[in-house]
Amino acid sequence: MKSFIERQLFQPALVLPMVDLMQMMVSTDFNLSQVGLIVATRSARAALQRSRELLCAAHGECVH
Repeated sequence: MKSFIERQLFQPALVLPMVDLMQMMVSTDFNLSQVGLIVATRSARAALQRSRELLCAAHGECVH
């Protein structure tokens, strides 16, 4: 079990989001409502960007 946990902890896909979450929590003094708002805002921004990319790819007129 110990080796499994060690292998999992060295994967950037797992560690980086945890570090990002901890940085958000420290910067907001562990206020979970603010952390939730930040996460929701970032998620909405990422979804909007992804949908724009898909629309540009579908129409072939992407301007950055």
